[in-house]
Amino acid sequence: MIKLHFEKLSRYDRPGEPVAVAVPFAQGRLKDISKVAVLDGGRPVPTQVRQTAAWPDGTCKWLLVNFLADLPGNQGKDFELATDVAFPVFPEQPAKVSVSGDGCHIDTGALRLELNPPGKNGVWGAVRGTGFAFEAGELIGPAITVGGRRYTASVDETGWTIVESGPVRVIVEAKGKHRDENGDGLLDFELRISAFAGKPWLQVDYRMINREEAPEIRLDAIDLALKPVLVKGELRTAVATSNYESFIDEGDGSQRLYKLIDGEYLLYDMNEHIPETFYGTFFADWNDVQRGGVCITQYQAYQNYPKSLAVDAGGIEVGILPRESDGLIFYQGMAKTHTLFFHFHSGDLSVAALNAQSLQFQLADRPVLDTEVYRSSGLFENIFVDKKLDYVERGLIGIADSRIKAYGILAWGDAPDVGYTKQGRGNGELVWTNNEYDFPHAMMLMYVKSGERRMMDYLLVAAQHQMDVDICHYHADPLRQGGQVIHSARHVSGYVAPCHQWVEGLLDYYHLTGNEHALEAAVGIGENLIRLLQQPRYQGEGGINARETGWAMRAFVALYKETYEERWLEPAAKIVDHFEIWKKQYGGWLAPYTDHTVIRVPFMIAIAVNSLMRYYRIRPEERIKTMILEAVDDLVENCLMENGLFYYKELPSLRRLGNNPLVLEALAYAYELTGNTRYLEIGLPTFQMNIKSSGGRGDKEIIGDAVITWSGDGPKRFAQSFHTLAYYYRVAREAGVL
Repeated sequence: MIKLHFEKLSRYDRPGEPVAVAVPFAQGRLKDISKVAVLDGGRPVPTQVRQTAAWPDGTCKWLLVNFLADLPGNQGKDFELATDVAFPVFPEQPAKVSVSGDGCHIDTGALRLELNPPGKNGVWGAVRGTGFAFEAGELIGPAITVGGRRYTASVDETGWTIVESGPVRVIVEAKGKHRDENGDGLLDFELRISAFAGKPWLQVDYRMINREEAPEIRLDAIDLALKPVLVKGELRTAVATSNYESFIDEGDGSQRLYKLIDGEYLLYDMNEHIPETFYGTFFADWNDVQRGGVCITQYQAYQNYPKSLAVDAGGIEVGILPRESDGLIFYQGMAKTHTLFFHFHSGDLSVAALNAQSLQFQLADRPVLDTEVYRSSGLFENIFVDKKLDYVERGLIGIADSRIKAYGILAWGDAPDVGYTKQGRGNGELVWTNNEYDFPHAMMLMYVKSGERRMMDYLLVAAQHQMDVDICHYHADPLRQGGQVIHSARHVSGYVAPCHQWVEGLLDYYHLTGNEHALEAAVGIGENLIRLLQQPRYQGEGGINARETGWAMRAFVALYKETYEERWLEPAAKIVDHFEIWKKQYGGWLAPYTDHTVIRVPFMIAIAVNSLMRYYRIRPEERIKTMILEAVDDLVENCLMENGLFYYKELPSLRRLGNNPLVLEALAYAYELTGNTRYLEIGLPTFQMNIKSSGGRGDKEIIGDAVITWSGDGPKRFAQSFHTLAYYYRVAREAGVL
């Protein structure tokens, strides 16, 4: 049995609450997923499972579990995941879906939804349920406005695809283009709709993708609307903002209720929540006491500002990008996902109940697994410490939490790097980190180590940004297509290189959510790396720095462990050969710097060592072990200063203190391969310097299309340091050195 623990959250009971959790399993542990069910006090509850990855022997590696949980108000609760339940339990009102020539049909028992087939105007058909009814044509959009022309999302000829078919959760997806009244298209889109057993709710994930030939497009507005054509009874309207309490304006439809979240709003709004987990809610409700209503919530609206909502007798206007804003420059190759919740309801449901449900959408119940579940699965790097040191644990949490944060449609999930910006790399503009060093995966490791929910929330937000904004979804140059752009101004002004592309966090996101677009993005990065490494620059001996092919190898190993396809190890094997030849020719992994020097760069050499170790664990060869140890010995002999730290780079003009923690991981591997504790002892000064978290100014300012909160280091610090600190910490603790 695996315990699923729900922390205390809402003060209201949530009967039959749809919840989801991703569970990892050790190889050989779970052979038949048809017998998996969640138990409530020993009693099976409606459960739906989907395997997202398998081990080479065919047994389940990752299982995505959806179930209906009866959750009590104002207290936590534990469930159990069983793998030997003979007879599954189905919901009283199962979620069903079908696709035919006349479109897509979803039935949750509480809601019946029709979605239009290709060739029909718009996306939405009729929506009906107990106490509410809206006809085709009353829901409009999403749509974009560019240069005064309005383009509405239209489903392409492939129609609707069923992603999950129930009985607990149904997910369908359609792709297409936004089209104007003449049929001209602009910007691709993907629309994903989720519906839940017994609930009158819809989650709508609307993803825009810029595959146009122009380098950029200025969007004037993005919107979605409810435009009821018939009013049967008395109207009640409402619009709400919130942080620790909700501020709700109510009306009778005769006046326009309007709320705008922009940079000025955020600048002067006090909010103490961790925004990746919760900020507040933002909803509008239109309600006819006779025909029912719909409450529309914009998910993480403040974090993805600007946003607006308006409601009157004519319906609801949802400003995903408000007309009143300054617009948005949407660059070629970018994508962006916006999430909304539709809560259809009868005319007698109170505004207080709508508010509670809207808040529930923003801060949903999520079960937490015990750390031992992740540890025993064998899927994660061994960072699990039995005898913890409080000052180290505090330091790791401090580094995770104390970070610069940025709000905005294109900024959320990323943050600028102060060092890169001050160096002038953005020509006076902010330089965005672009999830350098795989911030999402570092947060996944912190989550599985700590069990703190916010660490998973950090991961989910950052990985969504990475798969949307940081990756180039379209470019004529195949060396840019599918690649992750290096840290740069405006997120996309940089180049694509092997040394700044990461896939592990995307794979984590895929398993946690089941969203296959994250897997596709990770595979796309791998294919981009293969194309890049075929270039003449990477064919000779030396001439590059060790991190370029080192990071590429790490991505290839991760993709192999995900898919077990040999095509990912073939380029990795070539990198191993390249490292061997390079070392023999130069006497070490020396990188070119000035036109007349080749130098040692400790953190870059450490990246190569750390990636080689990952490959060595899959394909152990004596020559790889030898290369690792010789490289670490070379670092110790030539790069270690008298004060116990490694220098930054091997030139008199660069021989300052280097505190990059990546060398700690390399030292830990050298210890594991030899048993010599001297390697760990050498790392103690570097560890002590890096385990301290930094503070920050804590003030906010508007810069361009973002609001920046200067509350610590940039996200790069945690991304590059967490795994290497945690790994060294575990190894040194077990060896008695720390």
